[in-house]
Amino acid sequence: MKRTKGKCLRNFAAFCCMMLNLSLFFTETGKAANLSPSEESKKQEHMISIETNRKYEGMKHSFSKGYEPSIRKNTMFLVVPFTTKAKLESDRMIVGISFEREENSPFYYKNYQKKVKQSEDGVYLYQCQIKLKEDRINGQYPLRLSVQAQTEDTVFRQDFTIYVEITDGKSSSGEEPEHTDFSDETERTDEMVPPDMGEDAGSMGQGSDPAAEITHQPRVMISANSLQGGAVSAGSSTPWSVSVKNCSSSQSLENMKITLLSENKDILLEKTSWYFSRMGAGTAVELSQNLTVGKKAPAEPVSLQFQFEYEDKKGNAYTSSETVNLSIRQIPRAELVNLSFPESIYEADTDFLTFQIQNTGLAVLYNVKVRLEGKGLFPDKELFLGTVEAGTSADGEIKVFAGTLNMDYEGNIIDEDGKKYGETAGTVIFSYENEQGELTEQSQEVYTSIKKPQIVELKVEKEAPKTNQWWITIIILILIVLILIICWLYLRMSYYRKRADSCK
Repeated sequence: MKRTKGKCLRNFAAFCCMMLNLSLFFTETGKAANLSPSEESKKQEHMISIETNRKYEGMKHSFSKGYEPSIRKNTMFLVVPFTTKAKLESDRMIVGISFEREENSPFYYKNYQKKVKQSEDGVYLYQCQIKLKEDRINGQYPLRLSVQAQTEDTVFRQDFTIYVEITDGKSSSGEEPEHTDFSDETERTDEMVPPDMGEDAGSMGQGSDPAAEITHQPRVMISANSLQGGAVSAGSSTPWSVSVKNCSSSQSLENMKITLLSENKDILLEKTSWYFSRMGAGTAVELSQNLTVGKKAPAEPVSLQFQFEYEDKKGNAYTSSETVNLSIRQIPRAELVNLSFPESIYEADTDFLTFQIQNTGLAVLYNVKVRLEGKGLFPDKELFLGTVEAGTSADGEIKVFAGTLNMDYEGNIIDEDGKKYGETAGTVIFSYENEQGELTEQSQEVYTSIKKPQIVELKVEKEAPKTNQWWITIIILILIVLILIICWLYLRMSYYRKRADSCK
């Protein structure tokens, strides 16, 4: 009996020491309200975050591009890259998964906790294969990732939520897939793993003493986003509000600090941090500000991360984070320039309307068209230029036939006694579409005058035929040559005659 009593006393003393150590640990990590600037900076260094901009092995897209785990043969392949500025012991962290115990959960509940080493590029890449049920139901399900790390002087932990979309399972009788309601969830134990981070560390969140009091972690999440499903135009400022909810139905949150982080230099935020001394159970707070996007921001999704630091009513400190994706779109900007048309044109004549399309924005123009409408002016066709890339231009011309002012748009005379000739105006309509298929039109006026055709009588004057005298010149030259030859022959004959007479 004495041995049994002594053993009980020793067990009770050991239990008290363990609870005292845990209490001291929670008290140390829960001092958020009175941190000095250096302590606050040190705490920021201990924050763990998900690398959202880069794609790693086993990922089709980065988190900022909408990463989703791949599923093959009832197995889901999960890849999550974590980063931290803190120097961790042995360059390792412990990552585990906590499943929501819902009726239609597609996951087999197993222990996926493992130690993750730091890679050469400074990222802790967590990879695991999660077994899925064959009779899983399509829908969106949350995965809670708990990350624990240890430095030289402290142990800290953060929770992350990743949503998994199941599309290869069974349909829920034609209804929308059931989504988890976090307002009344049964939350897991948040007892910390002791600082000993050996290879045989147990499952995270499980206490070593079943008699110890279980402390449930109050959850916080983004419940509303005013820009969800919409897009923010580059070069504009838009009101933005986000609601953050305490999902616990029984616990309040104390010393809540919310930090908003963005690595995109084109996003300008009015405010990046908020503090609330208390959030009651089931209540929500609204974070409002104007979101400004730079003019040269590319049209792509932008990832913004909310980090939450808070305590429960016992002073236990917690951290978690959620990522919000916003879409940016570029506003098309284009001009119709170098518009040219003759100041006057005769009836029944044809001339050309010339112009140039300049895309002065950073967005592509689709289905670019130009047409002309005007009284007495009949264009050959509507000119289709197709796609005009950002920063380029396209030249075009339209053949225009001139009628009379008393004609309708189909070329029929509507008033025999009406005015036929005079000044008229034509409207040049320039239209294009953006990526969403929204149509934009611009118009410019051109002015010309339709004139009565002139009848010109052509008179051909008879001219005296011009005689060419070249042959006469040739004849004269021939006669002169003949005369010279005759004279030469005569003189020659006279010479020989005199010579013959002398010889006699």
